[in-house]
Amino acid sequence: MHIERSPKPYGASSCCSYSFKSFLRLCVILLTSAPLFAGCSIIGRNTGEYCKTRAYVRTDIESFITTRFARNSPVRIAIIPFDVPANLAGSSNELPGLGNQLAWRVQQELLRTELLPIVEIFNREDWPRKKEEFFTGNFGALERAKDAGYDMVLVGRMDSQTRIDTWTVHTKLIEVESGISLWYGTSTAYTTRPDQWEIPATLGWVDRRPDLIFSEAILEELATCIAHDMMNDPEVS
Repeated sequence: MHIERSPKPYGASSCCSYSFKSFLRLCVILLTSAPLFAGCSIIGRNTGEYCKTRAYVRTDIESFITTRFARNSPVRIAIIPFDVPANLAGSSNELPGLGNQLAWRVQQELLRTELLPIVEIFNREDWPRKKEEFFTGNFGALERAKDAGYDMVLVGRMDSQTRIDTWTVHTKLIEVESGISLWYGTSTAYTTRPDQWEIPATLGWVDRRPDLIFSEAILEELATCIAHDMMNDPEVS
């Protein structure tokens, strides 16, 4: 009896070939995507805001207060709104500028330490030669703080911005009676968020947003940095 074998089903070979090619393509995609996703993961864990401080003069503020003033004395510290570039300054109390906002944030951070009993924002923002006096004695600030009954005064000046993602502020904490600087340092805060946006924008996942400045995040980081390093011990250089 002759048995005739039936031919292979049409397309069986091409089907297997197609499946194998698809499998290879999937493997290539996974292999090439793994470093990308790993890189995105690393970047995601290391993006945000950073700050560094260079201290020129530093005093242990807590020890100074306990030795200079009687126990439980209501030591009063005034924070004068920071000097900032003209384009960032406020026009009135209803429209405060960056100098006021930074002073408010620093006040919050200093009060959070619970080492300074009374920290207040000085009720006057500007006067003649206030900005120029930052590096030459702050006589106007000391005079006004003394007349208002403060024991220490905090003054600050922001550098002109050359990059929208980097802010630099010089800060001094001065004892009013003696005029001695207890703290003098330069703090620089910057953000990596624009770089973080570049990766998904390059891949077409999101639209590029050059208009995003992230000023609120930098402001928060800078205020935290100033208060923390003033009350702790950054590297003195």
